[in-house]
Amino acid sequence: MFALPFVALALGFALFWLSSGAVMPANEAIARYTAVAILAGLDTVVGGLRAFLTDKFDDAIFLSGFVINSLLAVGLVLLGERLGLETGFGDGRISVMMVGAVVVFSGRILDNLAQIRRLVIERARFKKRRAAEVESEVAGAV
Repeated sequence: MFALPFVALALGFALFWLSSGAVMPANEAIARYTAVAILAGLDTVVGGLRAFLTDKFDDAIFLSGFVINSLLAVGLVLLGERLGLETGFGDGRISVMMVGAVVVFSGRILDNLAQIRRLVIERARFKKRRAAEVESEVAGAV
């Protein structure tokens, strides 16, 4: 059940990648929104992995977070562009809200990855200690 969101995410990326040139030509406006939505989705996926490793994973929270985070990120970029909160020169202008969303979601992803790394290392150390305890019990019983 846990793998289903990852399969759906991979399938969605594959479908978008394959159809992007033929059905919907890529342009800069869509790319901005898509990039932030993907980053927000990636944040949710990494957070879901962390929740899974701590035995706190909930499908409803994961799926609602994935959709709401992505929509919120796109909405913030759109709001920033509509309010004229842009930086840069000429055609290279980007929304300040996009920069903010990228910074926040990137920070959350890095924080979650650090927590995941710690959890994996702690589990590996626990398994190693447990194996050594079992080995010493077996040696003591013989």
